[in-house]
Amino acid sequence: MSLFTRITLVFVLFLGSVLPAAAQTADIDERVPTPTSFMEACAEKIESRGRLRFCDTYFRDKLGTEADALLYLRDRITTLRANHEESSAEKYQSFLQAIYIVAFLTIASMVLIASDRRIGGTAKWAGLTSTAALLVMVVIVAMGWLGKYRAEYAAQVELGILRDRIEAEAAQAIATNQQITPDMVRRWTGEFGEIGRRFAESYGDATVLPEVGRFGN
Repeated sequence: MSLFTRITLVFVLFLGSVLPAAAQTADIDERVPTPTSFMEACAEKIESRGRLRFCDTYFRDKLGTEADALLYLRDRITTLRANHEESSAEKYQSFLQAIYIVAFLTIASMVLIASDRRIGGTAKWAGLTSTAALLVMVVIVAMGWLGKYRAEYAAQVELGILRDRIEAEAAQAIATNQQITPDMVRRWTGEFGEIGRRFAESYGDATVLPEVGRFGN
């Protein structure tokens, strides 16, 4: 083999080793770096909410299919918490309206009693009895609305705390290169079920008439 041939062969081998490495380096430089923190992966959500918040993208990128149960629970908890928040506001407004009615009936009763000299006999007692009965009924309804509000608000707070726990424990597992184990999922779903059971009992105790539609979420 001549000297020229040897030099040519060495040059070709050199190019063959350099070009793939250069291409690989360029390819790496062009890739978007995978977020290593939820503050990077969820930057858009954090900015829109104005506070630190986890997002589905972070858990999906870090956990893959292991995140399915986590994402489902987060979605259910977030949806139910929003429903409880809306319902608690409605129940509180209904309670305030009932209080206004009680105040009106109380004032009306006082006026009726003050003018009892002008109303005599059966008419006076009939008016007082009707007003008292209506007042008692409105008070019972008002206490029912208050109980419903407390049940809705308690469920809203508990769901928020559970969601924060799930996100924090999942993030800790990711940071320590651990997995989302079936025991963790069972514990989360168990607490989720307990919150639902407590809400159903509290709401049922505060409801004078059954409201089956309220538990269809």
